[in-house]
Amino acid sequence: MTAGLLIMLIAALVGVACYNFICAGVDVPTGQTSKMMMLAGRRSGTRKENLSDVYIAKVADVFAKYINMDALKRSQLQNALDIAHVEMTPEQYVATAIARGLLFGLATIPMWFISPLFILVGIALGCLIGFARYQEVLDFVKKRRKRIEREIPRFTSAVAQNLEIDRDILRMFIAYRRVADKEFGAELDQTIADMKTGNYENALLKMEKRINSPLMSDVIRGLIGVLRGDDQRVYFKMLTFDMRQLEQNTLKKEAMKRPQAMQKYCMFMMFCILLIYGVVLVTEVVANVGILF
Repeated sequence: MTAGLLIMLIAALVGVACYNFICAGVDVPTGQTSKMMMLAGRRSGTRKENLSDVYIAKVADVFAKYINMDALKRSQLQNALDIAHVEMTPEQYVATAIARGLLFGLATIPMWFISPLFILVGIALGCLIGFARYQEVLDFVKKRRKRIEREIPRFTSAVAQNLEIDRDILRMFIAYRRVADKEFGAELDQTIADMKTGNYENALLKMEKRINSPLMSDVIRGLIGVLRGDDQRVYFKMLTFDMRQLEQNTLKKEAMKRPQAMQKYCMFMMFCILLIYGVVLVTEVVANVGILF
């Protein structure tokens, strides 16, 4: 019975390895990324909670009172939660991660009657689940920023071209919004709304804070110079050239990393397959020895 459970566990690991191998080769979003993308698209009051979420929230409320975070880390996590539209304080989010891992670990206690080994496995998996939960929003924001950064060179080039004939930043943003990708377009929509209802410079600084990218900071610096009356045509031409060079280098690095990622998943799959054969072989040997004696 124990051998059968081990085989099922190893088969599940092989399935995870296959999925990650496909993600590395085809560049499809992982399960965590897809979940965070759906979470970011939900609006307040429309999310349906299941029973496990209710229990986890209650346990998390107890832990949240005793969590003290560094001011810088708290600010970074709060910014990430705001970007992902997760309506929690940083303390509540960390407590939720701890609660998920703890409840999973407690759920494995009945497995003691099968084998004490499963308790150790449950504790290890509980820690991994808690850490994965904590990383979800940070990974979502990081991948979102990378997708936006891929469009910044094209946006910078458009700004450089527009500055030759026009210095109206609002008009530039509205014109580029028609060809912008979904996520960068959403940032432009927010910034355009802020410009129409308030100060242009403050709207640009808010955009810089939301995206939190060095590339976007360089663009915002130039646009603020335009607002203050500086001639930034040469600046944006040089910035466009630098970004194109950086974009080419980034593509080369990604192309070099892809085979390494696939090799890692291949090694993991081979290990799981060999482990399956090992378990089956040991099971058969023990069974045959039992028949002989």
